[in-house]
Amino acid sequence: MVKKLLILLILVIFIANNSFAASNKVIDLNNLSDRTFQQKSNIPIPANTANKSQQAINVSKKLKYLSKSKYHISAINPNKDNNPSGRHYPGYRGGNQLIIYTEDFGESTLTNEYGVEVIVENNTAVKISSSDSFIPQSGFVISAHGSAKKWINQNIIEGAIVKINKITKTLEVSIIPESYLFKAQQRVDIAKESYNKYFRHSRSQKLNIAKQSLVTAQKKLKQAKSYLKKKRYKNAQQASAIAIGYANQSIYHSIPAKNNEFHGIWIRPVEKTSQEIVSTLEKLKNIGIENIFLETYYQGTTIFPSATMAHYNLAPQRKEFTGWDPLKVWIQEAHKRNMKVHVWFQTFYVGNQKPASNPNHILSRYPNWANVQRKNIGAIQPMPSLAEHNGYFLDPANPQVQRFLCILIQEITRSYNIDGLNIDYIRYPSSLAINFPNFLDSTWGYTRYARKEFENMYGIDPINIDQRHLLWTYWMLYRQNKINNFVFNLKLITNNKNILISTVIFPNLIKSSQVKMQNWKTWGDYGFVDAFTPLIMNNNAQIAYKYVKGIKQQFNRPVNVYAGLFEPFTSSSPIDMLKQIESIREAGGQGIVLFDNAHLSKDYMDSLKARIFTSN
Repeated sequence: MVKKLLILLILVIFIANNSFAASNKVIDLNNLSDRTFQQKSNIPIPANTANKSQQAINVSKKLKYLSKSKYHISAINPNKDNNPSGRHYPGYRGGNQLIIYTEDFGESTLTNEYGVEVIVENNTAVKISSSDSFIPQSGFVISAHGSAKKWINQNIIEGAIVKINKITKTLEVSIIPESYLFKAQQRVDIAKESYNKYFRHSRSQKLNIAKQSLVTAQKKLKQAKSYLKKKRYKNAQQASAIAIGYANQSIYHSIPAKNNEFHGIWIRPVEKTSQEIVSTLEKLKNIGIENIFLETYYQGTTIFPSATMAHYNLAPQRKEFTGWDPLKVWIQEAHKRNMKVHVWFQTFYVGNQKPASNPNHILSRYPNWANVQRKNIGAIQPMPSLAEHNGYFLDPANPQVQRFLCILIQEITRSYNIDGLNIDYIRYPSSLAINFPNFLDSTWGYTRYARKEFENMYGIDPINIDQRHLLWTYWMLYRQNKINNFVFNLKLITNNKNILISTVIFPNLIKSSQVKMQNWKTWGDYGFVDAFTPLIMNNNAQIAYKYVKGIKQQFNRPVNVYAGLFEPFTSSSPIDMLKQIESIREAGGQGIVLFDNAHLSKDYMDSLKARIFTSN
């Protein structure tokens, strides 16, 4: 009898343990979406999805947890005092940190594109974002970099329950069955909105696909809710994933193409043969991209054999391209396909390799060409910008630097039949915002040449003034005009040539002028450039609209805006990308440039090819 009872007890424990393990196993929604949906359809599903929430999850008092996780919070509303390791970085978010931002911090997080952010309202994760997110009044933003970013990607989805333990400085995240339905409901709502927006204005066959996909998505969502009520959680998750997949396809096929819209993409070339170049061009042409922004001069080196570089005793060509001229092939093959090549040119940025480690580095050959940050004014060697990938910059005030760069661009325009010049890093390195502590020491431009020239003009060394001084405005204008003069010279170099000049800009004019000395309004007012490619590093459609509209409103003359979208680089949802394209059109933008080809996965290509870049 005792033996039977013992066997029965062991059996009960075994069943209970297996039941607990099954109920607590976290199913990866993204992988499940791909696997489950593709069994029923040949239509591919994006690997990542994220959209704005309308309301928090309504859950019963007794929650069924699929997973729980915790992570240490580095700082809440960071500053130089409570988070000194982040003092040199945008938004005071340092490496591998997880930061919480509330409305007490400001309007947005001010972070850069090298992280991930989660917008939380009423203790529910309502959107996965990329950078510089707006901070909701009824919640907060989680921002993470490095290892903390990896943890967020593995543990938080839209619909997760998120709480802050301020005593232990711990972020507590719970995923419940309702979390998966939350995301599915979001996507189905967006699909319905998109279809209703366009079906009255088009008879395209693509809308039939959109309608069929929407109907199926709605059925699967209803099915998921039914499973949830029956506590069949795995089935509910599977049905939710299928609903998301069909909703995505509905959105892909709802939004039409726009006539004469500019479609471009930034490319750092890795192709080693003509056939590889042809393959890349064919891939892009097939999804409706006809403008190639080819990185031609970057990190202080060229992809083509340059007589100018050789004349300055610099490496005439990047090592990986020695023996052939890839720029020539890119242009020839692109033109065969009625595609255009814009030379993407890193102006004053020369990479993050330490000059001392490479005798052929441009700042090893010409150390007096280096830009200087105020806090490093006594340094005996070039120093990098910690806020800009530990990268090194040239001094725009130095006439030798400007002459070298102008000669190099002139060589390109004379030797190659290019269609455009896209001038990047046309600015000073970024400083902290002007209202931040340590702003002064973070500013740039304190080179010997600039200090001497400014003192000769105004009778004082700029090292002896700060933002409260009467001459501070003149010191800002001095540096801004060095950039303005370079942009003006581009027009002279390309005179009588059919070359479109575009510049990479930061869309907030006041901030860009104050912390980067990039006053792009002057370039548009005087017609120095033909187009702007503003960097929109956030995946929020409303922000994209605000930035593009704001740029257009700065001018009394027509100015082309080809908005630079970062969804592929930040691994945001293809749906976010499509919704941003919609908002850019509504704001009056003339086109889109995607960053970048290296991160343009099949999900993004499918979403573009379905309709928005290819078919009305």
